[in-house]
Parts: sequence; C-alpha cells; structure tokens
Amino acid sequence: MAARVRSWLDRKRLACLAFSLLPCLVQSHPHAWIYVESTFLMSADGYVNAIEQHWNYDNLLTDVLLDDMMREASGQALDLDQWAHNTLQKLEPKNYFLRVQTDGVTLPLGEVVQFSGDLRDDELHLRFTVMLAQPIKMATSDIELAVFDPSFYIEVLQHPDTPPRVQGDSALGCEVRLKYPEPTTEDFLKAAAIDSGLEVGPQFGALFAETVQVHCE
Repeated sequence: MAARVRSWLDRKRLACLAFSLLPCLVQSHPHAWIYVESTFLMSADGYVNAIEQHWNYDNLLTDVLLDDMMREASGQALDLDQWAHNTLQKLEPKNYFLRVQTDGVTLPLGEVVQFSGDLRDDELHLRFTVMLAQPIKMATSDIELAVFDPSFYIEVLQHPDTPPRVQGDSALGCEVRLKYPEPTTEDFLKAAAIDSGLEVGPQFGALFAETVQVHCE
C-alpha cells in the first residue's frame, strides 16, 4: 500500500511544483488510504444484482481504529465482525461510499447481505456484499462504480494486484475497464484547503475517484 500512497503524493507534488503551489504540500489531503477489491456478481441470466467489496485499510488508519476499538473493549478480545457491523451502519447513510450508475443515472442500493472484519499483516480488512435495489441487465446497459469518501479524508483506490472483475457463469462476454480521475489544479487547491476549514460538497471526493466501467456483450 505504501507504493500507492507515494504515487498519490508524487501526483500532488507534481501539480504543486508545476504551478508553484507549494502550500498544498503543507496541508495535505487525504489523510488515509483504503485499497478496494470490487467484484460484480452476475446471475446466470445476465443480471448484475450485487457488488462485493473487500477493503484493505492502510497502516495509519488501522492504528487509529484499533486504538479506538481497544479503548472500547476495556481489555476484552476484539470482535472484528462487530466492528464491521458498526462500520457498515455508519456508512449506510453515505451509500457505503459506493456510487453505482448506469446511463448516467445513480442507482439505489439494497441491503448488505453479508459482512466480516479481520486483521491480517497488521492491517484491517472489511468485506461486505451489497445488493442492488434493482438488478441490471448487462446485455442492454453498462454499469459504472466509483468508491470514494465524499469528504476526501480517505482516498479509496482499486487494488492494483486484484483488478475489478465480474463473477458468474454469464460473465465471459464482459469487459472491465478502470478510468482514472483527472482533477484540476483548482480541485487540488480545494483539497489542500479542507484542513483550513474549507467546506466542500457531498460529491467532492468523486473528483478524485477511480471509476470501474463494465460492458457486456
């Protein structure tokens, strides 16, 4: 994960140096990172009806969350599945950081049908599967997924070693592409100013989000 963090900082540094915007290096944003593995679950008749997420938290975010959990546990063993449940409850009003679209229309999400939490290699992992409120017939519609923190406190990146994929017997004719964001200099400046109290809209994080695009024949 450190390599992707450095990649983000390198992109920010280039933008700053190119436009002599050195102050944005001092008040950096985001402050934490999550790697995500995204799987679209397709039924035998060609409908995507759920999206599976596996989030790998970076060391800094893991340390902060573990400190909070250990204080709350008061010496008891940590229940990471309960942590996953509590986390998803907090994420539900934010659509679990997911924006699913087809034909430019944002789709409503259904319920989370399974979840788990664990600690591996000193990093927290959150897994969950969320249903779509209405399954999408992939023969007639493309689907796009962006995973992002609206406030951009956390940057969410698709895992470079586990690309997004479609899972199911009818997924052979599907193509998955990853579209990278193209934030402007103004966007970088706004991100840098958040720590100074700048208020941004609920979709600000989308400006820095990778977009998974799925097309099926």
